[in-house]
Amino acid sequence: MERRIAAAIVAGVLLAALGGFVVVRAVSSRSGPLLSATTARPTTCVDAYRLLKLRPSQVTAANAVCLNQSIQLSGEVVGSVRQAYTISADTVAPTSMCATPKRWDAYPQALLGFVVGGKGYRLRIAPPGVSEHQALAISNATGLVELGSDPSVDWSRASGTVNLNADGITGSIEVDLLRDVSGARPVHVAGQWACGAPLPLPTFDANVTCANFYALNQLHVDDVARMKAGGCNAQSLAFSEDVGGQLDHAVTDSVARHPGYQGDNYCGLINGQYTATLKFTIGDESFLLDLGAYSYYGIGPGQYQAKASGSSIGVVLFLGRADPDHQGQFVTDDKTFWMGQSGTFTIAPDMKSGTVDAEMHAVVSDSAVHVKGSWRCAA
Repeated sequence: MERRIAAAIVAGVLLAALGGFVVVRAVSSRSGPLLSATTARPTTCVDAYRLLKLRPSQVTAANAVCLNQSIQLSGEVVGSVRQAYTISADTVAPTSMCATPKRWDAYPQALLGFVVGGKGYRLRIAPPGVSEHQALAISNATGLVELGSDPSVDWSRASGTVNLNADGITGSIEVDLLRDVSGARPVHVAGQWACGAPLPLPTFDANVTCANFYALNQLHVDDVARMKAGGCNAQSLAFSEDVGGQLDHAVTDSVARHPGYQGDNYCGLINGQYTATLKFTIGDESFLLDLGAYSYYGIGPGQYQAKASGSSIGVVLFLGRADPDHQGQFVTDDKTFWMGQSGTFTIAPDMKSGTVDAEMHAVVSDSAVHVKGSWRCAA
């Protein structure tokens, strides 16, 4: 089977590391009953280091990627795991932990090394598809989960469910894994897993408007001061579907202005083109909302279509970042933007504010975002 764990483990290394280990069973021996794995304490990374005979330098590296787990195993393998480290695909050496995928990036594969019942194991969880920064429930784990112990033991026939949190690197699992051996019993694996640690959002003063935007994009002090002085404006916008959150402030700055599609820092009318741009953060992502309408005879207060038509761009939402090395000018991610499909936006008589109620769809996927509420691009 493609990507089988047995093929990924170097026989000599793992056999040397795991040689002589046996699965703990609740049976009696001459020296008395063995400790049942169901009552044994959950294993930790230290247990794995000792059992797998990691060198001191490897232990140091593994400590940096040792992650808390809450995994229970029953059936052919019995025990519980409190910690595991991210393990190399072909040795027992540690490797880098999973990084939170950006929107539309593929989910990382989890490879977790741990011990249960005096024996070393490697658990692989390979979620399919790409991240949309939302929780994902996978009801069919076939081909997505494997458990291996040494080159001759591989549980690869999986059934059950795998859940991912919105970060794409933590989640839960409840699967049955079966060896491709006649009469073999399945291993039931259930609990919470992690192959990485989500980075905390930068700290900011919640009492300062637009502070989360400044902090997430690491803007320089002078640029923040300029934006605070006149660029941060009150909003009342609700985003839903594949981008969700309430927006109470956004930035329309006063440098490097240009109107039109992918315009930034603009609020007004020039040569028949009206553009209002708002840049902001929701969660750990930054966005630019672009509202635009064009007429040869000029644009005035009124209602306009959210869907692009002719030279009118309608309503467009871009994912991207504010560039701290260029006065916070927004840099769009050209593969991730949503264009208006239905709905409208209005421009108020002051030509600096209005309302919007628009459904937007992504160009490269079936993702959708809805935005509704009132906006303002200047005081």
